[in-house]
Amino acid sequence: MLKVIKHITVYQDEYWYSAFPGAAALENGRIALCFRRAPRYRGLPGLKPGWYSHLDPNSKLMITFSEDNGENWSEPELLLAPYEGCAQDGGMFYDGKYLFANTFIWGNIPRFAVEALDADGNNEFIYAGNMVPTSTHIGSISMRSSDGGRSWEKPVFPEPLPGGMESLPGRPLMMHNRANIIRSADGRLFYCGQALRYRPEYHSSVVLYESRDDGQSWQFLSTVADHKGSGVFEEPFLYITPSGKFVMLMRTHRAPGGEKITRANCFVAESTDGGRSWSEPVDTGIHMEPPCACRLADNRVLVAYGYRIEPETGVRARICDPELTNLTEAEEIIIRNDGERADTGYPQIVPLGGNRYMIFYYMNPLRDEGRENGIYGTVVEVE
Repeated sequence: MLKVIKHITVYQDEYWYSAFPGAAALENGRIALCFRRAPRYRGLPGLKPGWYSHLDPNSKLMITFSEDNGENWSEPELLLAPYEGCAQDGGMFYDGKYLFANTFIWGNIPRFAVEALDADGNNEFIYAGNMVPTSTHIGSISMRSSDGGRSWEKPVFPEPLPGGMESLPGRPLMMHNRANIIRSADGRLFYCGQALRYRPEYHSSVVLYESRDDGQSWQFLSTVADHKGSGVFEEPFLYITPSGKFVMLMRTHRAPGGEKITRANCFVAESTDGGRSWSEPVDTGIHMEPPCACRLADNRVLVAYGYRIEPETGVRARICDPELTNLTEAEEIIIRNDGERADTGYPQIVPLGGNRYMIFYYMNPLRDEGRENGIYGTVVEVE
């Protein structure tokens, strides 16, 4: 049903730690791909080979292009270097007129500010990482290009989350984290993401925004999955079926009742009214970190996802019916299982024409002292 044709290296440089790609197929074999890049610190005293961090103040969003359906790639160029923080995971969407890129921004907070927030009890949105111990989410952001990525309009933040909350004094709380942009049959654009909290423990809801002006502005539409005080719904991917049903695939670390999940499972919620209301999220029981989906030529759905359970880490896929009703029962297909450790995955799919598709992802194996970290693609053929 699905045949792996070949693996391709998109970008690899031992100086840089590269991860979290987003990709879109344009016209005439042209593909745009963005990814998050930060310096690697291999070789410093006390660091293990292949040491990495997902939160680095030097993170930038880079972009590269292929003119031959992914066989060769241009030298990456800077797409976004936020002036108030660092860019994280990438996303791309092309609708035939506009090419959209999206990411989210971490803001780095000095220690004195954190101490003041702690003393005031206003520390619900302070995040601790191994590289930058104190950060907060500035929010998701989108960019639009009308010339295939050669030039870009000014980045756009969605409107603040409802409720009037602030991540920092004077800064409204914004939607955050990795997600995709998609257009529905009625012309609206949709952009999903997360509403995050970090105290007393990490918990997160998934929210949905819409745009009626081709991405020049984004308005809050609905809460897709409520954390209910303890759940962790994150890194959503919105898919719209041929019937118009909205299906939200979500990486979920902790169920709404507080039940912890080994690594993460995919939960699914559905909407039949254009994203305004949603069914209760259902656990598929499938480990996905995180999922993505692409419509095939015959309207079936190719779902790809990172697989982070060691030692078989890598990327896997399933081919589902057009309405995405048989995700759990569909056969699991191994695309890569040589990732060596959990820091791998985050796939995105683009059509190459005919019955061929390319699945993009990152890998950060330990072999060769971590030098093989990079952005990769796998060409698959659907039978």
